[in-house]
Amino acid sequence: MESFPHSSACDLTAEIGDYQQFPNPGAEHAATERTPKPKLRHVRVVLLSFGLLCVLQGILNVALRLAVREPTDAGGTEQSCPQGWLMFGSSCYYISSQRRSWDASRQDCVQRDADLVVINSTQEQAFLTGFTMAAWVGMTDREEEGTWIWVDGTRVDKDRLQWARGQPDGAFGGEDCGDLRTMIDFIGLNDFMCSARNQWICEKTFW
Repeated sequence: MESFPHSSACDLTAEIGDYQQFPNPGAEHAATERTPKPKLRHVRVVLLSFGLLCVLQGILNVALRLAVREPTDAGGTEQSCPQGWLMFGSSCYYISSQRRSWDASRQDCVQRDADLVVINSTQEQAFLTGFTMAAWVGMTDREEEGTWIWVDGTRVDKDRLQWARGQPDGAFGGEDCGDLRTMIDFIGLNDFMCSARNQWICEKTFW
């Protein structure tokens, strides 16, 4: 008689442990979409800051262009000074780096399609003051001692412009040409010997 494996209820065993709940992948993905990752948030801040910097730079460039835009004439044509010249009002100014006599300085200005500067106001004088210690300007009293005339034929207004202390004084046996001084306790127009070697200031106007 064949025998078969014996089985009974006591032979069946089952392990029962604590119940563990596993996260739902779909729910985790949804939560991630609702709350940006810290790294992604940092990138967005950087991009936003960069965009604001670009906008500010554009505004600054426009402001600078408006600030340095040259004046225009009646026909609306934009005016500008030659390279190396300075602009003030409707004039361009060239300040030399060399030193020459008054007559040689004026000749250089004429060759540049200009003339030695004619100072018409205290504002113009203030603008030109400080570039050099001494520079020839376009005034002289050669024709009549004590009567100062600009190179354009107009008379120098001694009361309107600033003269250096005690000037003009006609020292050294005759000082018939004018320069602009910027020295300690000696600032303003000054009479000087025409043969002396100074720097000089040329001026050309738009009209």
